Amino acid sequence: VKNLDYQCYRDEIQQQREYQQDWLKNGYAPRGFYLKDFCMINENNLYHLFHIAGTPGVSCCLPGNELWFGHATTSDFIRWETHQPCLYIDTNGWDNGHLFAPFVIKAFDKFWMFYAGVSIDNTQRIGAAISDDLFHWNRVGNRPLIRPDEYEWAFCPTENGAACRDPHLIQLDNHFHLYYTAVTRSGKGCVARASSKNLIDWKDEGPVFISDVLAHPESANVQQLGGQYLLFFGGQYEYWYYVVSDNPFDWRGKKPIALKKNITAMEVIERRKNRWLVSYFKMDNYRMFLGEIDWGMKIPGIKEISDKEDLEKYFLSA
Repeated sequence: VKNLDYQCYRDEIQQQREYQQDWLKNGYAPRGFYLKDFCMINENNLYHLFHIAGTPGVSCCLPGNELWFGHATTSDFIRWETHQPCLYIDTNGWDNGHLFAPFVIKAFDKFWMFYAGVSIDNTQRIGAAISDDLFHWNRVGNRPLIRPDEYEWAFCPTENGAACRDPHLIQLDNHFHLYYTAVTRSGKGCVARASSKNLIDWKDEGPVFISDVLAHPESANVQQLGGQYLLFFGGQYEYWYYVVSDNPFDWRGKKPIALKKNITAMEVIERRKNRWLVSYFKMDNYRMFLGEIDWGMKIPGIKEISDKEDLEKYFLSA
């Protein structure tokens, strides 16, 4: 007897995988879901996108929403293939409530996904999973790797929670440096850093940037431009901002510079000297768009790319 439920399942998976629209104009998100904090990694000329996925109109704080990471691939940003979710909450683990903000790097012949896990009572920590193929993931141990409740400078109670999310990694001087958003004991939102040689054992390095307002920076990431280091963040601010420093470990006291309004979670995809291809999600519709930053301009900003010709002209032509 033909299993009609299974056939229905297979048909729906196939339709989700193949569904297309004008992604440049409308922004990418899997059909029926929204997209928030995300990361992208290029492996063999195929871009893998990993992202928070949730139900439109439902709060990220509500139990039952944002339980898994979406996964999609593209080679040209014109067509996307939507894959099945790649990592779920662990109902018996420390991340049994939500999964936030994945970031993937390749190291030690493995792919490493760092992410914020949230318990049912909103306790936030950062853990990791590893993969050989970017499709199948296994958690690294049964404890989070970054635990600010153990750090003297941090406000991070083990009940009712506080911010510890949005991991972003860079490698400098044979060390990995993990940046994440957190809260100081005085209640100020901040970006903090931890360092490691092996991606498992982490040393707390404290805040690298402290907000001058009582709110959280969001989706922080660090990029190098010439001999300077740019720390990007959004969240409590009306704009997506960055601060500049000669020191990749200290932006304290630096004044934020606005780049674009109503966006957050920006990632750099490609660089052509002073021109960067970037992606970001918009706060009004939670879909991922592409844009260009020209650092040669007197006042740099993000110019949205909404048609194929502009994309090919600036970044993807031979």
